[in-house]
Amino acid sequence: MKIVSIPTRSDVDWEIDEDGMVTIIHEKLLGRLEGWIVKLFKAPSTLRRPLDEMNSYLWILMDGKNTLEQIIVSLDSRFSEKIDPVYERVTKSIHIFIDLGLAQIVDDPTEITWETEPRHC
Repeated sequence: MKIVSIPTRSDVDWEIDEDGMVTIIHEKLLGRLEGWIVKLFKAPSTLRRPLDEMNSYLWILMDGKNTLEQIIVSLDSRFSEKIDPVYERVTKSIHIFIDLGLAQIVDDPTEITWETEPRHC
């Protein structure tokens, strides 16, 4: 991942509490049988993914305005040695968000045509 990359949240529902902790809310990916079971038992069809303090702060910084470099500097400044090695930990977390479909990388902030602010269903 290039240091000038702009990691940004995808178009997903999320909320932030009064302590700055983020919870991401997204649809479960269900197979045909699983979907039928969810309907039958009226189980929730969404997942609530609460983030820890560092990932909550990372999520907030991934607003489509900060480059990877700016995010790393901000996280390093806030968490110091707790986040070392900062580049590796931050890029790993971003890759996990991307693999889950919760984030993506853009080269230009004008490419972001979706809502990145907190909202929940």
